[in-house]
Amino acid sequence: MAKRLLRAPRFSDYEAYPVVFLYRHALELSLKHVIYSCAELGALREIESIRNELYNKHKLADLVEAAAASLNILFPGDAMLSTLVPKCRLTCLELSQIDPDSFSFRYPMDKKGMYATKVHLTLNLSSFALHMSSVLEDLGTVRFGLAGEISIAEDALSFAIRNGLRLTR
Repeated sequence: MAKRLLRAPRFSDYEAYPVVFLYRHALELSLKHVIYSCAELGALREIESIRNELYNKHKLADLVEAAAASLNILFPGDAMLSTLVPKCRLTCLELSQIDPDSFSFRYPMDKKGMYATKVHLTLNLSSFALHMSSVLEDLGTVRFGLAGEISIAEDALSFAIRNGLRLTR
């Protein structure tokens, strides 16, 4: 949809709202996936300092901080994460300023009959899509790496169980 809109000579604000909403939602879900994967890997590695709680809220600032804290415990000093985390924090901050609870771009009006977004909000859809694609791709790389680490930890645990090795540190 974003590509179709960007090729169009003109489009209304409301046609772009679903694109913005879906990018924001993809970021939220990607952060939650990272958090849950970190919790799984932390449990397999017996790292008790990683919080293992369900994040069923939409606050991007909370989600990026939870993801950053867990990633820092699992991979301290990682070069890729040292550039990705600030980029994600800034993206989450900027999105939170225009859509704090993930409702601004879902509906044109809120429950009180007011505009869901600021009246004079200007957003360059092309730049937004390009930036969000980059952030989401980087988070996808992190999720891929976490899946590999989880697989390695599961294999090690399975090996230990099959061979009667002690499972405590």
